[in-house]
Amino acid sequence: MPDPEPIYNLKAVVQKTGIPAASLRAWEKRYAILTPVRKANGHRVYPASEVAKLLRIKALMAQGMTISQAADQLRNLGDLDPALAQTGGEVARLRRDLGEALAAVDTGRANQVFAEALDLLPAEQVCLRVMRPLLAALAPFGRTYLRSRLGALLLHAAMPLSAPTALVINPEPYALEPLLAAVFLSRRGHRVIYVEGTEAPAGVQADIVVDSRQWADGLPPEELF
Repeated sequence: MPDPEPIYNLKAVVQKTGIPAASLRAWEKRYAILTPVRKANGHRVYPASEVAKLLRIKALMAQGMTISQAADQLRNLGDLDPALAQTGGEVARLRRDLGEALAAVDTGRANQVFAEALDLLPAEQVCLRVMRPLLAALAPFGRTYLRSRLGALLLHAAMPLSAPTALVINPEPYALEPLLAAVFLSRRGHRVIYVEGTEAPAGVQADIVVDSRQWADGLPPEELF
């Protein structure tokens, strides 16, 4: 019989890859990138193939990709969950169609594509795989359109007062990444207070603060995207 594939606990994977444990858990949950084995006590163990996958992801990110782009790259190569990989071509089409509709200032077509995307994917994946890759090339109309869509998603996911509070500060209203962060935090159980400007509302007691001027001091954007 061949030797079984080596397996590693979470600490060993962190040491081998240099990727923080919090990132590994987040990537597993948000992008279905990893498929660790769960032991009877609930602890994760990772086959050597999962460690190799993480090293490929790290190499892609070192080339300038975001974690969502690296995940898409592996899906397109069939390295992730087959059920997710099957959506790769359709997601690429939706992303292209939405970009073309926004460039043509065609609100009706953009609405149609956006509805198709929400039928295919959860809202977070629409943000990550369809909307976010378009941000860098958007004209003002496109940014305004996506801003309205993200605002609607944020309002739709509003949490009760008893939920932990996240304060998201966006000093540049045309910057959409902080609004993306607000949507993700809301969908992960936070009551989000989203502020466009530089001053937080008086008396707010936030459990977490996301300020794009101080990413290093708050929650890193790569942990949200």
